[in-house]
Amino acid sequence: MSFDLNPLELLAAVLMAATLAVPLAFPLAAGIVTAPARAWSRTGLAMGVSLLLGVILAVASTFVGLGPLQLLAGIGMLLGLTCALAAAVMIVVLDDGTVLSTVLGILACVLIGLGEPIQTVPAIFGLSSSLLVVIAAVVVEAVVLVALVGFLVAAARRVRALQIGVAAGGAVAALLLGVAVLLHVIGLATDASPPHLPLPATLIAALAAFVIGSVVAGVLGTLTARRQQAPAREA
Repeated sequence: MSFDLNPLELLAAVLMAATLAVPLAFPLAAGIVTAPARAWSRTGLAMGVSLLLGVILAVASTFVGLGPLQLLAGIGMLLGLTCALAAAVMIVVLDDGTVLSTVLGILACVLIGLGEPIQTVPAIFGLSSSLLVVIAAVVVEAVVLVALVGFLVAAARRVRALQIGVAAGGAVAALLLGVAVLLHVIGLATDASPPHLPLPATLIAALAAFVIGSVVAGVLGTLTARRQQAPAREA
């Protein structure tokens, strides 16, 4: 490890960090949207604070070593993604959030926010041995996450179909990322080298689920509205 700053390594690390943030934004957005609309800002605040603490822990780990912290972060991420998956299902089932869905959403945001920056550190060290590059990449990932989640939540606030799309993308991303984190945790616990799920496949699957879920929900919503209006027109 060093404090050298290679521009090419910095660019590669920042691009990887931004790519890692895209599929993860869907489970985090699902965790926020599953709460009642009046509580979205509080759940988003919990996500932001957790990400900030996660970045601080990740930066500290680059100086003192990851050790068991990475295993704990992996377990926390796995639990957070499970909560996000449950929250995504509740978005589809419920028209508005409940206390249970709010708790699930907050747990998902907090656990993922704390665990993801620490999980990112080894991936960035695979590109560069510079501590400055690693720290910059972790910070960039957190910033991109906040921006993407804010965009998804703002869009979902206006259109119910986009809430379903966020739920679909969040469920698919949480499932695939959960499998990847589980394999990683098993590898840490057993010192084995389990297979890794390709990140582009997870990214494409999450985006496709978001688009398909939004379109299907929009079409079904339009058909339902027309059926409800038909008796009134006949009368």
